[in-house]
Amino acid sequence: MKILDKYIWSATLQSILIAWIALVILDVFFAFINESGKTNAFYTNYQAIIYLIYTLPGRFYEFFPNAVLVGTLLGLGNLAANSEFTAMRAAGVSASQIIFSVLKMGLLLAVALFFIGEWIVPATDLHARNFKAHLKNKNIVLVGGEGLWVKEKNSIVHIGQVISNTQLSDISIYTFKDDHSGLASLSTSKKVSIRGNEWVFEKHVNTTFNETKINKTAETNIVKKDFIKPEILNVASVDPEQLSSTSLSKIIKFQKENEMKTDRYELIYWKRFAIPLSTLVMLILAMPFLFGSNRGGGAGSRIFIGIIIGIVFYLSNSAVNDLGIVKGFSPIVSAFLPSLVFLGIGLLALKRIK
Repeated sequence: MKILDKYIWSATLQSILIAWIALVILDVFFAFINESGKTNAFYTNYQAIIYLIYTLPGRFYEFFPNAVLVGTLLGLGNLAANSEFTAMRAAGVSASQIIFSVLKMGLLLAVALFFIGEWIVPATDLHARNFKAHLKNKNIVLVGGEGLWVKEKNSIVHIGQVISNTQLSDISIYTFKDDHSGLASLSTSKKVSIRGNEWVFEKHVNTTFNETKINKTAETNIVKKDFIKPEILNVASVDPEQLSSTSLSKIIKFQKENEMKTDRYELIYWKRFAIPLSTLVMLILAMPFLFGSNRGGGAGSRIFIGIIIGIVFYLSNSAVNDLGIVKGFSPIVSAFLPSLVFLGIGLLALKRIK
């Protein structure tokens, strides 16, 4: 079985890689067309290409489950079309052993995908947003999954978390003397939010530095009309889809502590685990077609079947996720339900294989 595993894995991985690259290239092509419409003197086509290169890991991550489905149908479909599965079964290898071999490979791919989504994608997305933010405003530096440094006149502002462009947390404002000879004051706030046209700073502590002493005052809330320009926060605001589960869990904890809704963040958090699971689901869905009556079909028909199933799964997943937020369903149910339904369909189809 070790030799057979290597043979099956080789045939499958080659086709998955081809399908994966093809899907991402197609997506990057349309993304480049979209970015070309945003170019100007400060954001050229060359810079748009650099930005898209930074986003490649995220695109590979997003398209991997569909690439697994199409690649499996194409790679193992060629084995079925050449009657190699028939030869394997005639040699005493059961259909369940072949399926188990493919699923072992799928489990390794799912684990690898989880680590890509957890560490590589957030890091490269940060580089992409840093690159674009720097082009739009030279005073912005993104320092982490959601951290931000901004220079405003004689002050430097550090924002621990950009929850949205109207909600911030863990704010520190360093104000320097006019002659830049030292620090004039340090202000910290646990939470900052917009109410109407004003910024409300909660749990505000202000420390001023004089020649002879340090003064420290604390207030529950203070209100300021001028703070950071909204367009800067629009650049720095993070799409929760691009955060790691660790960063998402911190935001969820912050939202709950401040009695704010967390449904969307919880849904995306659980999708971090549902997406790798969908990789295994795609493999299971492909198996009935490979052992079914259409095993002699051409590569074109198998790719078409894979694309249709992938589109149906994607649309179903999006619909259930959106409906779950609107109707208030449990985020964990909304995240896993589409994968579990398709998994059930695939397992029922597999039972018909003899």
